[in-house]
Amino acid sequence: MATTIKDIARQAGVSAATVSKVLNRKDHSIGEKTREKIWSLVKELNYTPNSIARSLITRSSRVIGVIVPDILNAYFTELVRACDQAARERGYSTILCNSDSDPEKEASHLTFLASHGVDGIVLAASDLIPDAHLLERLRIPLVSMDREIPDLDCLAARIDTDYETGAFLSASHLIRAGHRRIAFVSGNPQASNTKIRRAGFERAHREAGLPVDPDLIECGAFNHRFGLVATRTLLDRTSFTAMCCMSDMLAMGATVALRERGLSVPEDCAVIGFDNIYIAPLLVRPLSTIERRISESGYLAIGALIDFLDDPTHPRRMVLMEPTVIQRETT
Repeated sequence: MATTIKDIARQAGVSAATVSKVLNRKDHSIGEKTREKIWSLVKELNYTPNSIARSLITRSSRVIGVIVPDILNAYFTELVRACDQAARERGYSTILCNSDSDPEKEASHLTFLASHGVDGIVLAASDLIPDAHLLERLRIPLVSMDREIPDLDCLAARIDTDYETGAFLSASHLIRAGHRRIAFVSGNPQASNTKIRRAGFERAHREAGLPVDPDLIECGAFNHRFGLVATRTLLDRTSFTAMCCMSDMLAMGATVALRERGLSVPEDCAVIGFDNIYIAPLLVRPLSTIERRISESGYLAIGALIDFLDDPTHPRRMVLMEPTVIQRETT
């Protein structure tokens, strides 16, 4: 017969309510010796909590949903890992959903997570703007990461990156190295994230007294496939000596296209990425990039969400991550 909270309470000589508080990490008023005794019995008796029963009583599943647009992008792989680790450290589990940047699929994921009783949701960077009416109806606490989102009562936090500064630093780094014709490759041209990055790229040129050639701009998607196609298009259309790629995945696609044409990086064309994913320093030519502090962002998002769940009156957290240049061998 399975061990229950009452079994642990009886052997520990405490009430079932005390055991419940310890198991739910709400034990600040309980002495250290009592906590240690309870956790020792949990292990000794091989106690497994009935999460369904507990959620019916507490109205909390201790599960957080994380929705990303492209799990094949190493940026999101690293972000999800950080979110999951941060959640587990706070006694929560995570459910991962991949939207493929499809608004219908994202709406379906939101509805699924709500119907399965998650306590909150992290909406990771995407060009999609969530359906405000759907979010208002679901009323699940949310954290948005690097994306446009309606200002709702259920919005617990926004964790954003200063993309304008990041793109400015990227282009300025190449300009200081002597480059005057620099290609710019980014995501959806209509998305605010791309417009903000392009503004930073153009500001660097303006401050250096350099023109921005429209023929050097290619925007479409933040994946390696578009980086490959965009670079081929640019090479067919014009000449340049450096590339500002607004994601590391774009940069990796770009370097493949450059090699196809017999061009060496950085001798014939310098390349800088954006994100500093874990793969960036492991490439044959370690990639210069813009550091976004991915893991730290994930921890901040989960922390802000759980703080909001613990106390809905907790002030909304608005964090703007400051980027920095990481110079390696491609610039």
